[in-house]
Amino acid sequence: MKKIKKVLLFTHDKYQKNVDIQKLIRFLKRKKISHELLLQTLNEIKLHSTGENIKLSSIKKKVSLSSYGLIIVFGGDGLFLSASKVANVLNLPILGINFGKIGFLVDVDKKDILKKVYEIINGDYIIDKRMQIDAKVTDLNDEKILSTSLNDVVIYNYGLLKMIQASIFINDVLINLQRSDGVIISTPTGSTAYSMSNGCPIVSPDANVISITPISPHTYSHRPIIINSSEKIRIVVDKKSIKNTLVTFDGSNNLNIPHPKVVEIKKSSKQLMIAHPLEYNYFRILNQKLKWGGRS
Repeated sequence: MKKIKKVLLFTHDKYQKNVDIQKLIRFLKRKKISHELLLQTLNEIKLHSTGENIKLSSIKKKVSLSSYGLIIVFGGDGLFLSASKVANVLNLPILGINFGKIGFLVDVDKKDILKKVYEIINGDYIIDKRMQIDAKVTDLNDEKILSTSLNDVVIYNYGLLKMIQASIFINDVLINLQRSDGVIISTPTGSTAYSMSNGCPIVSPDANVISITPISPHTYSHRPIIINSSEKIRIVVDKKSIKNTLVTFDGSNNLNIPHPKVVEIKKSSKQLMIAHPLEYNYFRILNQKLKWGGRS
């Protein structure tokens, strides 16, 4: 792969003085690698160099599209998902340094940070292209909101402790009238997140499929289903459930939409480019992170 001469660093505002991040910044300066630090705040992104808060929609105007070669994220998978929105807008590959706990997406350990980043900026890396999903939500006021997710789109009940009811269609064919705490529409990448916690199988990231998983369904007959990614999904929330329903895109740190009437989901034409060290192997990561084969 080509060498990288300029990088964006992305982390949470609370991590900006972290010793590992500061160590990498000093390392990049010694190697004459230009960089800009982006800080995730509660609702926006801050440019560290100016202190300016910027919205995702305007980041192209603040960060030149052609000048950077990589985004490096310091955090857990949740922060990686937030940074993936920036990577999508700027069409850049993204590398994750694990500051969290398990971390399926942030696969570089922080103890190896200088070694691995040095290898990668010198062109020793692979690009892993991951499928994403596009969703269009029509809310109670008939406003339409569009968003792209790397992991999942989740429709669930909030506020009152009661189930919601929704009709699930695939290619306009009704497959399920479901009463549950919600439903998860997941990519293969998202299969190791909320979807896995609700009983859906882990899916290889190269698989061309989408998973539909009920959250705490009312009956045992409501089971996860895996469909081809070319299928189109439409979920219609029952009128009595709309005011008690919320849609999230890639978790609560990202976009949340209350009172959805209809959620339409399909495979996105845009893939996320994840940078990995040369020795990266997805199944080895599964073995390590889930402690498969070890004694409990």
